[in-house]
Amino acid sequence: MPSRRTVVSGLSVALATGLAGCGALASPDPTVVETEIDGGIDALFGETDVFVVVRNDGAAGDVEVTLELLDGEGTVLLDESKTESFEADERKRVTFSVDVPEGTEEASATARAA
Repeated sequence: MPSRRTVVSGLSVALATGLAGCGALASPDPTVVETEIDGGIDALFGETDVFVVVRNDGAAGDVEVTLELLDGEGTVLLDESKTESFEADERKRVTFSVDVPEGTEEASATARAA
């Protein structure tokens, strides 16, 4: 029969191993903070830069940022994604250079851990 010391020591190793594994599962926790159109909403025709500011409140890792351009009824006219590497607690501006389709009235952006 194992001694109490052996059992407690084994539990300590198992707990430490489990906690180390949890750290490996940490991932980015991105949030879109701002979406800005170069030249304002009136510039939504032809080649335009759209800037999406993303804040990562999680661990370092890859983040997929998606930009959608929509018409007045919410129909997606353009959908473009980029994957960027983020450090923990980093804030970054991601630039999309897009050819804006006619009829675009709104830009929407999302971010998620990749």
